[in-house]
Amino acid sequence: MVTPPLTGTLLPGVTRDTLLTLAARRGYTVREERVCVEQWRAESASGLVTETFACGTAALVTPVGEVCDGTDRWTIGGGKPGPLTLEMRDALGDLHQGRVPDPHGRLRVHGGR
Repeated sequence: MVTPPLTGTLLPGVTRDTLLTLAARRGYTVREERVCVEQWRAESASGLVTETFACGTAALVTPVGEVCDGTDRWTIGGGKPGPLTLEMRDALGDLHQGRVPDPHGRLRVHGGR
């Protein structure tokens, strides 16, 4: 799993950090590296990149099936969510819903109505 590093264009966040931790704990190799749009497009076309997802507090894990870069469009992984995307979405959902333990104490239960 590859993600761009936090260089100012991406916000550091609990969701991103949690997904990176979950992926590593599940045995996936996780790397932070810069990826330019041209590389992303070429590696998607060649089949090296087979899935892409976005993540965030409101988005949780959102599959990306097609990218539009100005007038250029390309499909990633046949336009469907890939197995890693689905696994990470389910793992994060299980953590949020309390179906699995939170070993890092990232979730907090807030009182109120």
